[in-house]
Amino acid sequence: MFAIVLGLLMLLSACSSAPPTGPEAAKALIDEAAAAMGGWAMLDAVKSQEILVGGGDWEPMQAVDPNGEPRTINTFGQSTIVDFERNRMRLTFDAIRVYPTRAPVKFVEVIDGDAGMLESVDATGKVVRERLHPSRYATRLRDVRRLPLRVLYTAKSAPDITRVPDRNEGNKTLHILHYTDGGMPVELQIDSFNKLPMRIIYTEDDPVYGDTLNEVAFAEWRDYSGVRLPQGQSVFPNGNKIRQERVRTLINNTELDDAALTVPPEIRSQPEIGDRIVSQWILRRVVMGVGYQDFARPQKVDLVEVSKGVYHVKGSSHHSMAIEMKDHLVLIEAPLYEERSAAVIKALEEKIPGKPIKYVVMTHFHIDHSGGLRAYAAKGATIIGPESAVPFLKTMLSRPKTVRPDSLAKAGNTTPNIEGVKETKSLTDGDRTIELIQIENPHVSGMLVAYLPAEKVLFVSDLYTPGTPVEPTNTTGIANAVALDTAITGGKLSVDRIVGGHGDIAPLRDLAKVTALPKS
Repeated sequence: MFAIVLGLLMLLSACSSAPPTGPEAAKALIDEAAAAMGGWAMLDAVKSQEILVGGGDWEPMQAVDPNGEPRTINTFGQSTIVDFERNRMRLTFDAIRVYPTRAPVKFVEVIDGDAGMLESVDATGKVVRERLHPSRYATRLRDVRRLPLRVLYTAKSAPDITRVPDRNEGNKTLHILHYTDGGMPVELQIDSFNKLPMRIIYTEDDPVYGDTLNEVAFAEWRDYSGVRLPQGQSVFPNGNKIRQERVRTLINNTELDDAALTVPPEIRSQPEIGDRIVSQWILRRVVMGVGYQDFARPQKVDLVEVSKGVYHVKGSSHHSMAIEMKDHLVLIEAPLYEERSAAVIKALEEKIPGKPIKYVVMTHFHIDHSGGLRAYAAKGATIIGPESAVPFLKTMLSRPKTVRPDSLAKAGNTTPNIEGVKETKSLTDGDRTIELIQIENPHVSGMLVAYLPAEKVLFVSDLYTPGTPVEPTNTTGIANAVALDTAITGGKLSVDRIVGGHGDIAPLRDLAKVTALPKS
């Protein structure tokens, strides 16, 4: 009787003990997950995969409000052919973009070993082939390594693979694996019920939010001739869903076109300019069909004089305006990322030595207009933005940035100065005055323009692009321009020239050409 009771106690103790952790437990769990997907033999037999995807992209950092609903970017179709044996991939993307303007976005990417090629169509309809941007290449490879058919291999080969304690999520228990891939920490979550991969989370760098959890979640698994794969997946950077896909897979029944999966010698011979930095930021720009090319590349800065002591800071897709005061500088707009800001700071220090940047004005919070702020905060500049964006600024400027430490992270315990503008704010040194004015518009809830009354100059981002025609069908662009014109006339601002956060410098009369277009 005693032996029976002792046996039951031992059984209960075994059942209630915590699951094993550590490297060996991780390898055993990977084997269980492989068995749930069909077994290593079946997975090894998969030499190629064609993934057919349809879905939509969203962008939370283009919302009307920092806490608002993400903006719909497009609906898309995408096909990806992966040749696992020869480390090759071809991705074809075909979308109808609805934001920032309605337009098709189409391209083909080919990755062949250590080289990539981008095939796209230019404004004249000509097909252009060029070497794939190095960060775009690196981020696509990250996506291949976390494909359901590759993720277990990636985890298995990681030298630091380990299993950590389980985690409960609602009524689910998740088995957790940790490892490093490409220098980035990764968490692979396995569903304890069916042993299938549930989520893969990379900790990567984001220009705006620093250390960011980039998550792919899998759902609706089905059998594909003995191999189980998901039919649905979603992408969640920093907890925001930006892509949802319906997936159909073809295994080992695709005629692989060697020519279509090969990067030609003339493309391979092109120099690879820039660094291979893995970041979802670049793919978020790619699906919008907007500027990303300067990311992780040497920065060009041109200082174009607008008036004495006032400079249009150009050289990229996104511009700033620097204003010289008696003993300091004011910068309007800090776009894109740290590297852009570092280059602008250097150029201004050389052009106007001895005058530090005291104030930096963020016109609005969007992804491409706020990513360079941290570099100026590290220099001690006060950051000014719309009142509604102050919580966003506080969060952004306090986020950890350890994957790719920037100047603010390296500065240590620095608390940036932040000021919000509810309606208007004046910056003056007694001689020169800058009026920061918040204006109502359909683009974003908080938008500042910078007005120099003595120079009769106005700086604006996104609402109007000086020097760039607006098509009559671009109702969004017309509405934004009307909002700007209303602010100028309603505020009785004496403006001769408009300086663009995009585009060039143009006379005020050019704005009237846009506002005169028919509204719908």
